[in-house]
Amino acid sequence: MNLIKNFKAGQRYMALCPMDKALSYSFPELKIINHIKTAKKYLPPIIVFIAVWQYFMPVQLAVTVITILFALSLPIQGICWLGKRSQSPLPLNLVDCYNHIKAQLIEKKVLEENKNNREKLTFESFMKLIKLSKTHFGSYFGQDDDNKLDI
Repeated sequence: MNLIKNFKAGQRYMALCPMDKALSYSFPELKIINHIKTAKKYLPPIIVFIAVWQYFMPVQLAVTVITILFALSLPIQGICWLGKRSQSPLPLNLVDCYNHIKAQLIEKKVLEENKNNREKLTFESFMKLIKLSKTHFGSYFGQDDDNKLDI
């Protein structure tokens, strides 16, 4: 996978992932997405500050340029990591969860049952399924809220 396809896959995965605090404990990409969005917000003033700092302080121009390039590369590195993560195969401990959610969606007739189960299970397909589950069930894993205990 070349760099451009990886970058585009990362942007697509970033738009796909639901930003929920309950899921951020299990999926590190949600924290990375939060950091990327924060960097997009605060990076331009930081770069302007670095440029002004170079003007008023006796700092070499090369150091300033390297610092600015490094600061600009951080969100790009995060998006490229997300692209690689989105195409990574799903680990075995999440395959059972994927199958459970998919079975519930098929049972509720949200999804059609595929006879051809040759699809590659990736994190992107898992996030699509989680987002669909949230839309139709109200919770990510199709759990009933009746089973919760009131304390």
